Amino acid sequence: MRADPRCVKQSGNWLPGLLHGSVRRMRKALLLLVAAAAVAVCLVPFRGRTLWERAQRHGLPAAASEAMRGARGWFDAGSRKRSPTPAAPAAAAGRRAPEAGADRILKGPPKERLSPDDRASLDRLVDARSR
Repeated sequence: MRADPRCVKQSGNWLPGLLHGSVRRMRKALLLLVAAAAVAVCLVPFRGRTLWERAQRHGLPAAASEAMRGARGWFDAGSRKRSPTPAAPAAAAGRRAPEAGADRILKGPPKERLSPDDRASLDRLVDARSR
């Protein structure tokens, strides 16, 4: 048995015809507000120039595109599959892994080449300081 709808008290302060709010309508309204704000930023002038022109003057679009490139590179680097290292036999035996090879050591800057006159002056300066 069901009670007559006129006898049941409605919950909340909704108007009699609208017992529940509509999420779909609110989503559409929010979408329209966001679209209107984007149009306003690009087209409506404020003190002679649009906000987009002001942002371009300060380099905001270039900075935003650079940030997007960095974020995309970060996400791409995380998605690459990494190969496992072949150090499992050494770890299983309980020994330390061997030191890094010579191919992994970075080379230093090239040594300076002094002319004979500069070399003689440097030697004289070092001899004078050591006394």
